[in-house]
Amino acid sequence: MAPSTEDPGRTDRTDAHGNRRATRPGRPGRRRWGAVVGLCLALLAPLLISSAQADSPHTGSTAKKPPAAIAYRTTTVLLGDDDVIGALYRPKSPTPHQSTGLVLTHENDNFIGSVPCLELAKRGFTVLCVKSQYAEQAAVEWDKLALDVGASVRYLRGLSTVHKVTLVGWSGGGAIMAYYQNVAQNGVGACRAPARLDPCDDDLKGMPPADGVVLLDAIPGIAFSDLTALDASVTDESDLRHRDASLDMYDPANGYDPHGSSYGTGFTHRYLDGQAAREAGLIAEAQRLRGEVADGKGQFSDDTPMPVGRYSARIWQADSSLMAHTKGSYPVLSPRHPHGGKPQVVHSVRVPSADPAPNEAWDGSKGGFTADSFLSVGAIRADHLRITADSISGVDWSSTNTATLGNVRGISSPLLIMSMTGHYWLVPSEMYYRGATHAKDKQLVFVEGAEHGFTPCDACASHPGQFGDTVKETFDYVADWVGRHK
Repeated sequence: MAPSTEDPGRTDRTDAHGNRRATRPGRPGRRRWGAVVGLCLALLAPLLISSAQADSPHTGSTAKKPPAAIAYRTTTVLLGDDDVIGALYRPKSPTPHQSTGLVLTHENDNFIGSVPCLELAKRGFTVLCVKSQYAEQAAVEWDKLALDVGASVRYLRGLSTVHKVTLVGWSGGGAIMAYYQNVAQNGVGACRAPARLDPCDDDLKGMPPADGVVLLDAIPGIAFSDLTALDASVTDESDLRHRDASLDMYDPANGYDPHGSSYGTGFTHRYLDGQAAREAGLIAEAQRLRGEVADGKGQFSDDTPMPVGRYSARIWQADSSLMAHTKGSYPVLSPRHPHGGKPQVVHSVRVPSADPAPNEAWDGSKGGFTADSFLSVGAIRADHLRITADSISGVDWSSTNTATLGNVRGISSPLLIMSMTGHYWLVPSEMYYRGATHAKDKQLVFVEGAEHGFTPCDACASHPGQFGDTVKETFDYVADWVGRHK
């Protein structure tokens, strides 16, 4: 029997397979609390805004009230064995898109009320937006996120009005959705490659694949994103004050300028080598600590804290000549070409965004790792890391399950990739497109002047209003693409 969602104030429970289940005995307090939380979120869902983080999406104030013609109602649901909270958006009246269910989530953000959820609900889709069960990235267990997506897919497939399901991955959610679809389509062998630092287990067997995937300014994966944020000047993980000044990217003597840095090839290579070496040392430490626990010699019986600091030092955020443009030519959405004009080499219009202050402060959301959580989401091998104007190389994408590039290689369903030229994931997005060799139907398109949160980048514009309504352009395009792949 499909879970009922007719009552906007109703809370449904599903197991890991999306089936409606009886309340577990012996936990009445949790049931009452879940019902209260569910009711509150059902009433507030359209108003909630996801939190802003350096690598997490930010919604700003662009969410608009849905037009009356495509009004929607919300229902709060609890998904999977962990009772993850989701908000289901459904049109109040029949629409051409209501039979397509969309799933959105993030590794540690709340996507209820986020821009994509509201914009896609406004366009008449059935949209399930999920609040991550994790509040901090360093606490994430990657495979549990995949199980949450699986519960969401099964839930939507259980609705009589939904005939197809598409995964929509924004920011860190893109890495999750690529991982889920790869494993769902190819089995657990896809997440157990010999190179994996933290292979998956049998819990991911039998997950139902979605019918399509949309990646919206998707990150290359948590592990890669975190690797490139490591301060290469740190020489002692036990005392972060010990640093090599010759590798300090925030030192003007090395090329730093808050208005636009220029480091030169020699310093850039040495800096990237320093990041790779620091990452390798952290991997070795995490493996050592995990081994101690396995041998019964750890500080705790199940896991060990492994904090990591100085985690906000990306050289390519300071030097915009890095990751600056694509190799090939692709359509670009703009006020002049809302459907994408003649393909062109796409250039980023982003402005430098590196600030030394966050690097000096403690970031618990990324730094409070344990040995297990670091290996799950923070570990990647990149012994010969190189970043240029149009490429990223020297990375073993198969060493982590979080790598978007490694996972899109296994996706065979239709795939839409969109990237914002006012942000910095332009080059990785081209790499996903080129790597998705098995996708039956794939497309890559860019949105001129849009920031990571889809709004126009005012600081990037030469005159006010240059980039137009980038939110509308983006989601009109998504709606059209998804609608054509029913």
